[in-house]
Amino acid sequence: MAGPARSRSLPLLHGAWLALLFIAWIFPGSARAVDIVDFPQAVARALQGNPSVSAAGFDYAAAQQDVRISRGYYFPGLTFEHRFVRTNLPAEAFALKLNEGQLAAADFQNVSNFNSPSPRNDFVTALTLEQPLFVPRVYVGHKMAKAEEDAKRLDFSWAREDTVYQVLAAYLDVLTSKAFVAIADQALSDSREHQRIAEVAEGAGTGLSSDVLRAKVSVAAAEGGKVSAENRLELAQRGLAMAMGQKDASPVDVSGPPPEFPDPGTLVEFQAAAAKRADLRAASVRVTNAGNNEALRKSEYLPTVGLLGAYQLDASNGPFAVDNRSWKVGVGLKWNVFDGLRRESGVSKAFFDRRKAEEHYRGERDRAAFQVTQAYLGIREAQRRAEIARATVASAEEGLRQIRSRYENHLGRMIDVLDAQAALNQVRADAVKAENDLRQSRARLMYASGTLLPWAEKETRQ
Repeated sequence: MAGPARSRSLPLLHGAWLALLFIAWIFPGSARAVDIVDFPQAVARALQGNPSVSAAGFDYAAAQQDVRISRGYYFPGLTFEHRFVRTNLPAEAFALKLNEGQLAAADFQNVSNFNSPSPRNDFVTALTLEQPLFVPRVYVGHKMAKAEEDAKRLDFSWAREDTVYQVLAAYLDVLTSKAFVAIADQALSDSREHQRIAEVAEGAGTGLSSDVLRAKVSVAAAEGGKVSAENRLELAQRGLAMAMGQKDASPVDVSGPPPEFPDPGTLVEFQAAAAKRADLRAASVRVTNAGNNEALRKSEYLPTVGLLGAYQLDASNGPFAVDNRSWKVGVGLKWNVFDGLRRESGVSKAFFDRRKAEEHYRGERDRAAFQVTQAYLGIREAQRRAEIARATVASAEEGLRQIRSRYENHLGRMIDVLDAQAALNQVRADAVKAENDLRQSRARLMYASGTLLPWAEKETRQ
């Protein structure tokens, strides 16, 4: 009988393997190993792959090219032109013949040569050079481009700082979520132990069936809490992947303890550091640039002076059969005397733009100082709450131990055990949250003061 039974089981096994292969093919993510990183690795990968950092880097690169473009206006412009013209327009035909050097005395003997000329060809090859000599907007424009390049460089630095903060917050969230999963596992284990004690008491005739039912409800609630904790952990892992710039946002797990933060200094030190934040320095540069824009508008009241030179070849039978060569040089001055008061409105608009930039910078500076103070005070509060939470966990654990001992000795009620267990679960969760709040407060303080990126880069190098 063993042989036929085994032969019948083989197709079932093959079918099961085929089903597993089909599921793995349809859902490749289910068979994919979870990526694991420590904090330095997470930071390094985020600074390389986060879209915000990449976009800021490209923006900075574009600003560098703007500087080169503005610098190019200092140099002469050289233009090569080649064109073919065929016309019988009297004025143009006469001019073409004159440019080709083929005008003869016989052409003046009959007026029809001017009024009704035969169609004429002209192959024109020209080389033109234009050199600005005095163009104020070129000088101011180049100065503005360099200032904006500095601002974009600072924007890039702040984008890196912001990305490090996102990674750090997500990294701490994963650690906290894993702690919540551990708490949920412990709560489920404790609830099952309570159910076992209740069933033993009922079997011995010293317990109530209602106690068993209450314990079962507690187990079901603990199982639901574990599902919620595991779901939160996966979301936290996907949030870390997104902060790191993972294209598929697959879950990323963390390894190792949380990063060690430096000892907090004084509030005055952090306030001084915040004043040098990259985003505030970029705003300050843009205030200066708004003043440059005002100078640019005012430069339109000044004339512009330029040098012009051209060399031209004219041919009637083909581009290589040159009939005549000519050239010209000159200096030109252009002065916009009146443009319908557009310049005046432009200067006024630039003034208001400068004032707007100044107020924006002042607001950002005050907001940064407030954020530093808020984070600094938050650390003190979080430290106190973490200390209280640690002490509360120890008290709750001891309280549950005593109440369960009383129930096992037939001196207490199961409802009291379950209430103590629920209270212990809550204070354990509160303790984990308090520790996370403390770390998050320290991260916010470093981010608000602009000291997070140098610290993270140092951690990465180590």
